[in-house]
Amino acid sequence: MSTKSKVIIFGVVIGAIVLAILLNYISSEVYSLKYWNPIRKVYFKNTFVKAEAVDTAEKIEQGLAGRKELSEGRGMLFVMPSDDWQRFWMKGMQFPIDIIWLERGRVVGCEKNISPNDERIFTSPSKSSLVLEIPEGFCDHYNVQINDPVGIQ
Repeated sequence: MSTKSKVIIFGVVIGAIVLAILLNYISSEVYSLKYWNPIRKVYFKNTFVKAEAVDTAEKIEQGLAGRKELSEGRGMLFVMPSDDWQRFWMKGMQFPIDIIWLERGRVVGCEKNISPNDERIFTSPSKSSLVLEIPEGFCDHYNVQINDPVGIQ
């Protein structure tokens, strides 16, 4: 094999590695490559969550339904069309979650340890414009309380 061929192969391998690193970064920081939802960081007092942000009626209704899991440190941020009483259900869910209701940079409520078999409709305790679904136990593990500040980037 000639030196020129070795250089070309080396360049292709390095290019593939750089592309894989770039796609991994995009997937974890900018967009969910599988669902094409933008990623937002939601900051609490002592942690943060990388959340897929959804804001269309179709994506809000679909939510996390049909997915098999939600990794630790991940979530879904629902950007609601209006600041109102928000209602969520577990239809189509396959794993338990916590729901955090948000308004004006503060936690206004937290529903904890909701089973995928729970048939209730969960209503925000006050008007909210953002809703965060995260893995079950998040609120207890990070001691999320009403009026805690929340930042979103």
